[in-house]
Amino acid sequence: MKKLLLYILAGLIFCSIGHTNDINEFEIEGISIGDSLLEYLSDKEIMKEIEVNSPFYNYLNRDFGEVYLFKDFENYKSLSFLVKPNDKKYIIYLIKGSIPYDNKLDQCFEKQDEIQKEFSKIFNKASKDEYSLKFDFDKTGNSKTHNITFYLKSGDYAEVNCSTYEKSLKIKNNFKDSLQVIIGTKQILDWFDNPIN
Repeated sequence: MKKLLLYILAGLIFCSIGHTNDINEFEIEGISIGDSLLEYLSDKEIMKEIEVNSPFYNYLNRDFGEVYLFKDFENYKSLSFLVKPNDKKYIIYLIKGSIPYDNKLDQCFEKQDEIQKEFSKIFNKASKDEYSLKFDFDKTGNSKTHNITFYLKSGDYAEVNCSTYEKSLKIKNNFKDSLQVIIGTKQILDWFDNPIN
């Protein structure tokens, strides 16, 4: 399958080939939905990451776990992935690329606006929604994400957001306010929509 590449040039996200509405045709730093995370990390490293990050998803079941990958990427400071902990191939269902904008929310919003305009061209048949949410893991309510999400007909999605975190969480977890570019599957949206009661 021909892949489309999401990359940053002069601060914008572009697609190397025209319009599409298939999330599987995209790559972030050469990685696509449906790839195996074992190509980049060992089974032991993946499971360790899932355990370390599980408290941030304690309002959900354990169907998926988050794994971070830090290396010298071309465009992003870090990538993270959602995979199924019981899947021995660790197939990727979501990819998130992050760029720090710590304490620079206005600059993040400017970049987000530029990127969403490009997404509007790329995902020309998708519906778009803009909204803000508080992170469930922060009981102070001061950690928020400001999202622009494109919902594809397949149920998959692409998103660009600006996330900000409460000061003590930044210190404790080494969090940075950041811009995030996300591509994910319908299964991930369904998972987020069903918190544990």
